[in-house]
Amino acid sequence: MSSLDGKRLLLTGGAGALGRVIARTFADAGADVAILDLDAAGAETVAADVRKLGRVAAAIGVDLTVHDAVQLAVAEAEAQLGGVDILINAAGGGIVAPFHEMTDEQWQSQMARNLDSVFHVTRAVLPGMLRRGEGRILNIASIAAVSGGRLVRNAVAYATAKAGVVGLTKALAIEVAEHGVTVNAIAPGAQATPGRDRDTPERRDALLDQIPTRQLGDPQHLAETLLFLASPAAVNITGVVLPLDGGHSI
Repeated sequence: MSSLDGKRLLLTGGAGALGRVIARTFADAGADVAILDLDAAGAETVAADVRKLGRVAAAIGVDLTVHDAVQLAVAEAEAQLGGVDILINAAGGGIVAPFHEMTDEQWQSQMARNLDSVFHVTRAVLPGMLRRGEGRILNIASIAAVSGGRLVRNAVAYATAKAGVVGLTKALAIEVAEHGVTVNAIAPGAQATPGRDRDTPERRDALLDQIPTRQLGDPQHLAETLLFLASPAAVNITGVVLPLDGGHSI
C-alpha cells in the first residue's frame, strides 16, 4: 500500500467506533487527520491517539446538519492541517421505525443526518480540491441502499438517505473527474462494532444466515479499503460503490 505521507484527511463521524479505526489507520499510513463530530470530547480522544502516532490532528465539534456551522468547521480544519486532500464522510446513523408510523421529524432527521451532512461537508471541501487539481472523496453508504435494508427491517428512511449518498457519489464523480478529483463510496453490511455485542445468539444466527460468508464486517478491513481508495493506486477509480457485505447483496 502506498504511503499517505503528507496527505491531509478530513473525517466526519470520527468519534464513533468505525471512525476511530479509520483515523488510526490513516495516521499509521502517514496522514494528518481532522475530525468533525457532534461529540467534541470523543473527537478529541481520537485526535489524541493520532498525535501519539506522530501525526497532526485536530478535533472540531460541529453539527454536520447545519450549513453555516459546517462551513466554519471546515475552514478551521483546513487552517489547522493546511488543506484537505482526502475527505471521508463517515458520519450518520439510522433509526428503526415502521414506515406507516414514521413522523415527519423522524424522516427529516434521517435525511439530514445521513445525506444532508454529506452535501454540506463535501460542498465546503471541494473548492480547495478543485484549485489544487486533485482530491479523494470517500462516502460511507450502506448495503441498505442496495438491498433495501433486509439486515435491519423498518429502516426505510435510513435506506433512502443512503441511496441518496450513492446517487451523489456517482453524479459528483462525473462532474469533477476531469479536475483530478475522484469520488467513491463503500457500502458496508453489518459490522463487528461494539454494539453488536448486545445481539442475542438467536439474533446473531439470523443475521449470519443472510450473509454468505457468515462473517460480520471487520472495521479494520473497512478502513483499509478506504485507505486503498485514497491511495495513488486508485487514481483511475471513480464513481464506484463497493459492497463490503460478505456477499449479502449478491
